[in-house]
Amino acid sequence: MYKVLISYDGTHYFGWQKTITGPSIQEELEKAIHRLTHETVLPEAASRTDRGVHAEGQVVQFRLEHEWAPAKLQLGLNAVLPKDIRIKAIERKEFHPTLDATGKEYHYRICQGLAQDPTLRLYSWHLRYTLDRKKIEQAAKHLIGAHDFTAFANEEEKDPVCTLESIEFDGIFRIRGNRFLYKMVRNLVGTLVYVGCGKISPETIPEILASKDRTRAGITAPAHGLYLHQVQYGLK
Repeated sequence: MYKVLISYDGTHYFGWQKTITGPSIQEELEKAIHRLTHETVLPEAASRTDRGVHAEGQVVQFRLEHEWAPAKLQLGLNAVLPKDIRIKAIERKEFHPTLDATGKEYHYRICQGLAQDPTLRLYSWHLRYTLDRKKIEQAAKHLIGAHDFTAFANEEEKDPVCTLESIEFDGIFRIRGNRFLYKMVRNLVGTLVYVGCGKISPETIPEILASKDRTRAGITAPAHGLYLHQVQYGLK
């Protein structure tokens, strides 16, 4: 089994998972593996990113019948993959990408000001106003720890309890936790942006959590500002 660290620009893809709707990261990696090794495998990832979401540290696993040296496999795959997908590292390791994960860290980039840097337009959410960082920090404190995050999920979940370890904001939201619900990170960011611009009071966050009502929280932040930064394994 190979453990693969992959990075990609998700602008032109319909997320990680293979779909008939459009191109996906999973499908491009599958095609690259087949082109290089002549073996047909379906790689598994630690997290299913949405359409337009990017990754700096996605973790993937797959098996090959014939053994390849990791360095040779990495060079070969990068030679045939599209330029917006790159293998950053490969090692031989027996593991499960989702069941063995102990935590994940997401980054969300915000661009504040009247004009957005055009080089960042596909990689950050442009806000024409300045966010109140102190209010965001006050709201974030209510989200840290184990909570039922139903109010921040876009679909019903069997297990809606997640534990957030930290939320930091300095122009980039950095959110770390043990697991995340569907679109939870984007909903957290949208809510904290509403807090930062005065649409939601920091003190109402506990009420929103308790309500388990998605309509009480803020909007879903656009996908193109989100990055899967890191997937953690083993002891922290």
